[in-house]
Amino acid sequence: MTGSADRAGSPTRWLVAAGALLACCYIWHAWSAYYVSDDGYIALRYVKNFVEGNGVVYNPGERVEGYNNFLWIILIATVRYLLPGADFLLISQVLGTLFGVLTIFLLIRFSRQIRTDYWPFALFAAAFVAAHPGLAAWATSGLETTMFAFLLLLAACCYAHWLRTGRGFLLSPVVFALAALTRPDGGLLFAATGVHLFFWERKRTGRWMSSGPFLWALAFAAIYVPYFLWRYDYYGYLLPNTAYAKVGSTVDQFRRGWDYLRSYLLTTGSWFLVIPILLLLVRRKRQAWFDYFSLLVAVHWIYVIYVGGDGLAFFRFLAYTAPLFYLLAQESLAGLYYRIADSFPSWRGWRLAVPSLLVAVLLLGVTMRRSVVPLVFPEQARWYEPHSGLHFPLSDEGKTYPWFDNYFVERLAIAARWLEANTPPDAVIASTPAGSIAFHMNRTVIDMLGLNDVHIAHSPGAFRNAPGRGRAGHEKGDGRYVLSRSPDYILMGNVAVLPFPIDEAKMESKLVLKSEHEIWDEPAFHRDYELVSVRLADRGLFQYFTFYRKKAASTQVQQENNGGRP
Repeated sequence: MTGSADRAGSPTRWLVAAGALLACCYIWHAWSAYYVSDDGYIALRYVKNFVEGNGVVYNPGERVEGYNNFLWIILIATVRYLLPGADFLLISQVLGTLFGVLTIFLLIRFSRQIRTDYWPFALFAAAFVAAHPGLAAWATSGLETTMFAFLLLLAACCYAHWLRTGRGFLLSPVVFALAALTRPDGGLLFAATGVHLFFWERKRTGRWMSSGPFLWALAFAAIYVPYFLWRYDYYGYLLPNTAYAKVGSTVDQFRRGWDYLRSYLLTTGSWFLVIPILLLLVRRKRQAWFDYFSLLVAVHWIYVIYVGGDGLAFFRFLAYTAPLFYLLAQESLAGLYYRIADSFPSWRGWRLAVPSLLVAVLLLGVTMRRSVVPLVFPEQARWYEPHSGLHFPLSDEGKTYPWFDNYFVERLAIAARWLEANTPPDAVIASTPAGSIAFHMNRTVIDMLGLNDVHIAHSPGAFRNAPGRGRAGHEKGDGRYVLSRSPDYILMGNVAVLPFPIDEAKMESKLVLKSEHEIWDEPAFHRDYELVSVRLADRGLFQYFTFYRKKAASTQVQQENNGGRP
């Protein structure tokens, strides 16, 4: 990956200045997109209960691990403790943006360490991260995406530093432990690194057994095992409840995961970058870290295929290893540049630098067309959401909703505030969306999707169709079970807060997921619950809140005497 071409050095101040510029671009990108996810509010519901002394729970008194981002929850709770009264979502957004900025500077630092010659290549990976739609959008979502991406990159860089210098051997397992506390996927990439270490030590020492890998794994276990024992004792299961709710093991699921990866490569233009990476992998001379990073990306992509991808926006799962992937692409393109420069000495200097820069800008533009361009020219990215009947981006009553999800969490929050003000404290509400609706009120919520419900998550028959044929993470439900818990309110139609009230026929057309359809098909539901529409405002998007309320006992007895007729 080096050659005899004339290569210019780089003063550190230029890299710092370029990094600061890219960081500013990233901050603009993230906050211009300003994507907010309902799943982010699920994590914030756990933070809120923890801060209020109820434990790390979704509903007080119910120990369900409906999250997979423990360290993220603890970090937000810690900041909230230090800054009482600070907005939970804002804390998560500032932290998410900060980790994105740290990722950019870490990429530049690592690139400078491995590239002491032609310095502009040290900015390539950082520029792609600044333009990456997933790493920008999920920074403000309320979830741990950028934190996990940063920790994975830091752990990999620490390990690569040891491969190159022999120093800092125990740094990477410590950081991998923090990554595994942030998301379970971190444990998988730790295991992949352990396999790499085992064979690396075998090659270096000539022995199959040595103390190095054992000490390395022990450093990880010293942090992770106490946490694992606590969570197993606290929740009672080996895996988070979300894993049982989301993951099956079928060919359909694997096919959906492959389609998810393929769509990502095509949408972001990353398939252009796969080609030079593969070309470099078939060469004999490569730096050790390159093979290692390739292993991590390959293992994670296979894992994403196995779990069937993700049902949320902006390819969240593949954003985790995007910084590693871009480092591989950066060094692959640098290698091609050097080979051309060495083969054609007359092309040195601007004759090769200018075309290389144009190619880099072109590749970057492919990524930007799905992220930055719609922010600058929103009319080019207008789209229609059929269930709400609205076009996005959308402005209403002085507020702008660039994405459906931003509008969606607002409408759930409005429903939650009404329920908080108009229901008794012991009321039980059943809902399919489980984030914003639960965070914005202090009521027990039955998560009809099962992420925060043990029964639905662990029921093998809770899938609507064969696992893998529906939207990832949104396939399970159990309508009869929900009715057996006798909720006081059931929010159908994806929580119907709309400009108009909904009657029975219209509500049926808005049913989406398994629990809703099964509840609707139960005669007991129509016998025991009544449709209610309340007026919330005189104008705007959120005028009526339509839901089902449990009938009074006298009304139910009267209907039974009338043969079920009202």
